[in-house]
Amino acid sequence: KTVMITDEIKPDVIDVNERSGVMIGGNMVRWYGGFDSYIIAQEFGEEIYAPSMGRKIEREEEMDITHLPYMNWINWMNNLSRFKYAVHLMPTVAAGTFSLNCAYFGIPCIGNEKIDPQRLCHPDLSVDVEDIANARKLAKKLKTDKDFYTHCSNTAKLNYVENYHISKFKEKF
Repeated sequence: KTVMITDEIKPDVIDVNERSGVMIGGNMVRWYGGFDSYIIAQEFGEEIYAPSMGRKIEREEEMDITHLPYMNWINWMNNLSRFKYAVHLMPTVAAGTFSLNCAYFGIPCIGNEKIDPQRLCHPDLSVDVEDIANARKLAKKLKTDKDFYTHCSNTAKLNYVENYHISKFKEKF
C-alpha cells in the first residue's frame, strides 16, 4: 500500500465537465508502454499529453503528443487535474502511482490490471496489458457513454478513499 499526502494539492481544474485531453503515463520506450497507450489515447479524439521522462526515444517529440516539462509532484498533481482521460498500459508492474493519482481526481484511467492501484481504483478499466482490442473498446465507451464515464470517475474516487486515503494509514500508526 501507498499513501498520498494531499494537503498542498490545489487542482487547476475541479469541475470534471471542464476537463479535456488525454494523459498517457509514459513515453514510447517499452518499459512504460507508451506506444500502446498512445494508440489507445488516439481513440478519444482529444489532444494527447505525456509527462517528460528520462528515457524518450529518438524523434519522440515529433509525434502529436504534448510533453509536459519536468515538475515536482505537487505541480504534477495540480496539472493532472485538468485531464479528462488517462491511459497507462505500462507492462512493467511497478508502483502504480499514475493510476492512483488519476483516481484521486476521478480521471478514468485505462491500464494494466496487474498493478494494484489500477485494479483497485479503476476495476472497470483494467485490462491485460496485451489486450489492445479491449482497451480500445473501453476508450470508445468512455468517450460515447456519459453514464459509463461518470460511473468510472465516481468509482475511482470512491475506491481511492476506500483503499488509499490517509485515514486508512493513521489507524495503523
